[in-house]
Amino acid sequence: MSEGEEPMRLLVLSGDFGDGHKQAAVALREACGAQGQRMQADIVDFTQQVYPRLHPVMRYSFLKGVEKLPSVYGYFFHRTRHTEGLSAPFRMFLELGLGRLAALIEERSPDAVICTFPLAAAAVSLLKERGQLKVPLVTVITDHTDHSLWMNPGTDLYLTGSAEAAAALRRRGVHQSAVRVTGIPVRPRFGEPGERDALRRRFGLRPELPVVLVMGGGSGMLAKEVRRLLRSEGLYERLQLVLICGSNEGLRTDFERAARGWPPDRVFVLGYVEEIHEWMAAADLLLTKPGGLTTTEAVTMGLPMLLVKPIPGQEEDNAEVLVKAGVAARASDARGLREQLLELLGHPDALERMRTEALRIRPVRSAERALESIAQLLVETRLLAEPELEPAAALRVQ
Repeated sequence: MSEGEEPMRLLVLSGDFGDGHKQAAVALREACGAQGQRMQADIVDFTQQVYPRLHPVMRYSFLKGVEKLPSVYGYFFHRTRHTEGLSAPFRMFLELGLGRLAALIEERSPDAVICTFPLAAAAVSLLKERGQLKVPLVTVITDHTDHSLWMNPGTDLYLTGSAEAAAALRRRGVHQSAVRVTGIPVRPRFGEPGERDALRRRFGLRPELPVVLVMGGGSGMLAKEVRRLLRSEGLYERLQLVLICGSNEGLRTDFERAARGWPPDRVFVLGYVEEIHEWMAAADLLLTKPGGLTTTEAVTMGLPMLLVKPIPGQEEDNAEVLVKAGVAARASDARGLREQLLELLGHPDALERMRTEALRIRPVRSAERALESIAQLLVETRLLAEPELEPAAALRVQ
């Protein structure tokens, strides 16, 4: 950035209804940091900031509803998938927070608003509809899907994780110029190769046994399946389990109790893990729910996946895209998870094909490519507003 030039300021509105929205925002911020002072990203949790009193109830209700009544969630997902415009009750709800949202944006004075959370995108679009916001709105879709909640008339640019999601947007009338396939943004560290044997030695993993990493169940939605594996007789003789519990200390305690029959060097029960990319590099297989962010991290690392219990809706869409791409298998409800795990691990050639395909299609520099698209949008916006300007080299992400 040349002397005296202002950096691009991005306001990233995220949410904690699942970890993927937040992690995508963090990925964008870290990629901004790699640009020196050219770009700055400020992350705000949309519901915490705009609906501070309702946020705990909203988050608890959503997560428990998905966990306990996934079929009901799926019904409403599909019922509203292709609706046009916001329903009257939903619009009224969003309007309750527009004053706080407008004040937030005015205070931060960003050059663009980036939304990794669909409620935030809908609310920002309402502000643009009212003429209260002039800067571009960019929506980062964190699943391989095309639900109406992501699609809003005030959106200047959609960033998608796959060609399938981009094609779905275009079929619904979004102009091709307003869609970019960048990959769901993951933190730059997931693009760094790790040396498997060295990592296994560092983590205390046995080199001769396959390593199964279990993720995506921090809210407890995989607890029953994991407990069943831990109580499965003799399984520890065939593999090593690494269980990531996130910040759910109750779940971690539960798994530690269930794992007491395992040798300590065959099962690792961990809480929040900062170096998750290194655990992925050390693993042979990821057992997970098909959330958009976690599975994109795995594809970026070339880690094969066995997908369990997809939620009807966006996780079903994610699973379909990943299985079709040849980077994942989907667990069958009709068969035991133990048998499916052992079958996959018993066919290293199949795992190697998954790994090769993942490395072939992985999104390279996904967060950086997202920033490049945002920078280009800002250049084009400024040129339209002030035709005498030349495209600024400083806005191009190197």
